[in-house]
Amino acid sequence: METPENISIIELILICSTFFAVLSIGFYVLYDTSRKRIEKEQEALRFAEMEFQRAINEASLQAEQNERAQIAMDLHDEVGALVTILKMNMVKAQKRIEQPEVLQKLFVDTIGLIEHTAITMRQISNRISPPILSKLGLIPALEELIAAIESTEKIKIQHRFSMDGLRLKSDAETNIYRIIKETLNNILKYGLTEVVELTLGKKNDFIELVIRYEGVGLCNAQVEKLLRSNKGTGLKSIQSRIITLHAAIDYIQAKKGISEIHAKIPYYGIKN
Repeated sequence: METPENISIIELILICSTFFAVLSIGFYVLYDTSRKRIEKEQEALRFAEMEFQRAINEASLQAEQNERAQIAMDLHDEVGALVTILKMNMVKAQKRIEQPEVLQKLFVDTIGLIEHTAITMRQISNRISPPILSKLGLIPALEELIAAIESTEKIKIQHRFSMDGLRLKSDAETNIYRIIKETLNNILKYGLTEVVELTLGKKNDFIELVIRYEGVGLCNAQVEKLLRSNKGTGLKSIQSRIITLHAAIDYIQAKKGISEIHAKIPYYGIKN
């Protein structure tokens, strides 16, 4: 027969066992609830990031489509009109074959039109892809771009390149060229500055780009906000190319109104 002491010990063990079982179940339920909440939050973050990347890609594609539409319009409006006038001049020349003085003037006008057409075609071609980029490489193309921008007399670009004659993969050179061109265009439009410092070179395992100027700029938080909005198409195009290059970019507002843009591009993924 069990003594009261034995019964009390058994009851105590049962109570303790029940308590620990309930506590264990409680901890498990809490852990499982927390795990599911974390997984749900992580899934929401993954979805948000996918939507962010999709928005950037769509903006980049939209920018390219807009550019193509503008090129098509330029071809139609400018080159098409010039070709029509050339055709009219030739028809007029046929009818004035017996009038040398009229023919002479028509020939002079036509030569001028042909030269103008050639210049227009070259300008449109440069907007698509500068021929010098594929023929001579990134640095000569950038030097030509800088000269074209400086010819507007709106801004001075102090540049320093230290690529030591390196050629990169053609798509990488195109992306870097477009990043720099779009950035300089943004600065020209919104930067309210007269001088820009541009540095591009290979440093260790990276191609490093630094653009520095005294004027209106953005910080990373402001860029992030624009990238997630319906604005900032140019910034989205830049970000899309940065992602393609597996690169990193920082927008910095330094002291005394100095704005800086730093990009680091892994070299071994783009070397020729």
